[in-house]
Amino acid sequence: MLCQELFVPLSGINLFVKKLFPGETVDAELPVMVFLHEGLGSVNQWKDFPEKIVKATGFPAIVYDRLGYGKSSPLLETRGLDYIHKEEKLLNQLLAALHIKSYFLVGHSEGGSLALIHAAQHPKGLLKTVTLSANTMNEAKIKPSILEVVKTYEKQDSKLKTALQKYHGDKTDSVFYAWSKTWTADFFSQWNIIEALKQIEVPLLAFHGRNDQYTSLQQIGNIREFVSAPKTIHVLDQCSHHPHFDHEETVIKAMKDFLKE
Repeated sequence: MLCQELFVPLSGINLFVKKLFPGETVDAELPVMVFLHEGLGSVNQWKDFPEKIVKATGFPAIVYDRLGYGKSSPLLETRGLDYIHKEEKLLNQLLAALHIKSYFLVGHSEGGSLALIHAAQHPKGLLKTVTLSANTMNEAKIKPSILEVVKTYEKQDSKLKTALQKYHGDKTDSVFYAWSKTWTADFFSQWNIIEALKQIEVPLLAFHGRNDQYTSLQQIGNIREFVSAPKTIHVLDQCSHHPHFDHEETVIKAMKDFLKE
C-alpha cells in the first residue's frame, strides 16, 4: 500500500491530507473514498481503519484533518448555526484541488453530518455515502452527555486532554471548546439537517450503535424516515459512538459489499 502526506492550500488555509493507495501503482480511474472525521477527531484518530477499508475494497482513500484540527490550519472564527454547511463548501474546494472526479464519502459523527449535507447538494462525482453515528439533529441527550465530557476534560491531569494533545497539539483547547460550546449552546438546540436528508439521491449506508453515549436512535431514524434514496441501515447492539471500532469486521464487510456492488 502506498501512502502520501501533503498540505493542500485553500483560500489562505492549509489542510493536512493523507492519501492511501491499494497497490504499488496509482489508478486514477478508480473512485476515491473520502473520510470525514468526528467533532474531536483527526486523520490519526481513525487509527488503521481507512487502511483496512482500502485493502478490503481496492479503492484508494483520502483522509484529511478538517479545518482547526490536527495538522491543518487553526480555526479562527466562532462557529455559528451553519458552520457544518460552511465546511461543506471547503470540502468542495478540497475535492477540486485534488482533482477528484468520482468518490465515496465516509463520515463519522459530525463528519457524517458533513457527508449528508454534501450529498444533498447533488455534487457531480459523488457515487455513494457511508455514515457512522451521523448527527442529523440536536436532541436532549446531547447536551448533558457533552457536559460530562467537559468535566472529564477539565480535571487536573486530565487523561482525555493529554490524549487529545497527541493529535491536536497547541490547538487542543480550541478543538475541544469549539465542539463542546457549540453543541451545548442555546442557539444550537434548533440545529438539524432534515431538509438536507430529503434531497439526497445517492445510495446511503448508515450505522448507529444502540449504546451511543451521545445520541439516541432518533438520529438514524431520521435517515430511515427522510432519505428517499436507496439506503441500508445497521443498528448495532453493544455498540458505542464508534461502530467502526466496536464492530470493525461487521462494518468493513458491509462497506465492502455496499461500495463494490
